[in-house]
Amino acid sequence: MLLVLLPMAAGCATAHRPGSAARSTPSGPAAGRGGKRALAAAYLAIAQPANRRLDAEVDAFTDHQHQDLAAAEAALRAEAATEGRVDRPLARIPFPPSLASTVRALIQANQRRVMLTVQQAASTSLTGLASFTARHRAADAAVEAQVRILRRALHLPPPANS
Repeated sequence: MLLVLLPMAAGCATAHRPGSAARSTPSGPAAGRGGKRALAAAYLAIAQPANRRLDAEVDAFTDHQHQDLAAAEAALRAEAATEGRVDRPLARIPFPPSLASTVRALIQANQRRVMLTVQQAASTSLTGLASFTARHRAADAAVEAQVRILRRALHLPPPANS
């Protein structure tokens, strides 16, 4: 899984566009490795705790998805909340323009995933819950693709588990 972003997070990224503060932060060769290290540290400070919470919430959903609708829905609501809490802090990191488009794509993919997770949590049956599986996997994959691009650009290893 990955990070990212408040229940009904659509619109969270509009408060601060990634890269808009980058004009005051050196980018490219001028930023050097120290600049990338600082960006990577800022990203990890957001992503790592969110990933730990998300892993627990996904495990809770997996444990209940076939027999306990209420518990599965509660896990999905928690998952959406965790995903949603990532966008704003991520958008505040002063990424240089070369990374800002990736961050925007990550936030947009995550917002779509949050909305899908909220829809799934509103299912009225276990069958309805299961009907979201393929779409949820695709939404996760879209987020994870942007995460891989960003982590590679920040010289970070891939996430431990996706």
